[in-house]
Amino acid sequence: MVERSTDDAGFDPFADIEASPRGATPLAALAAVLGVLAAITGLAAILGPIGMAVGLVAHVKGSRFGMPATVLAAVGMITGFALTMYLR
Repeated sequence: MVERSTDDAGFDPFADIEASPRGATPLAALAAVLGVLAAITGLAAILGPIGMAVGLVAHVKGSRFGMPATVLAAVGMITGFALTMYLR
């Protein structure tokens, strides 16, 4: 058994490495942009899932815009698929 000293009593080995909302807001903006690009371009199959993944990463990192950006990327992907099928 490993003895723990009193100086690392507050140590949590499962704590988040960097859960900073300051670094997550640009990720949410990137996810939103990818969702819009998925709707406009014919690359919905590529940009939609990437935007959703980036939005989820922003949500996990603590950005309040992460989940709305994820939903926007999903809606953009569905819209992009619909437009692509309609225009072909």
